[in-house]
Amino acid sequence: MAARRIAKSAVDWTAFAERVPANQRDFFRAFKAKSESLVNRVHQYPDSLPKIDFSLYKSRLANPAIAQQFESQYQNVSVPYPKDKNNMVQEVDAQEKKANTESKAFVEVLQGQIKEARMMLDKLGSIPPPDQMTHEMYAYYFPDKSLDPVSKPTFWPHIPMLQPGHKDHQYIK
Repeated sequence: MAARRIAKSAVDWTAFAERVPANQRDFFRAFKAKSESLVNRVHQYPDSLPKIDFSLYKSRLANPAIAQQFESQYQNVSVPYPKDKNNMVQEVDAQEKKANTESKAFVEVLQGQIKEARMMLDKLGSIPPPDQMTHEMYAYYFPDKSLDPVSKPTFWPHIPMLQPGHKDHQYIK
């Protein structure tokens, strides 16, 4: 009986350990040891009540009716398994399903971001290295960042923060 109850809520410790961050390994080990000690305490008890030889007591007692009464009461003893009065299991299952759907949606968003980042890396991979790039090539690949004296004239020292129209230009002297 005890084994059946514990087996229902068994933990996959290897999968759990894979998800534990490195800085929390000691806490995980302590938690696992505590959990295993509790499981061992439950398993030390037998699945059913021990058998008592009531015939021995009936033969030795002056009033065997007392032993008969104890025997009938002992056979009628049943320890009920605790019930989930507040439906916490259903609530936790619902939260788990919700978390799974949110996680899947989050993973899909991240997969899209990864795809965009890979496309950007592919684009950056096609650009020549900076030491081989000319000013014309820089202006071609990065038109918004390049110096173009015709369409976007700048003043020396050509730092964006020191140019007229920059948001911080008035604070610099």
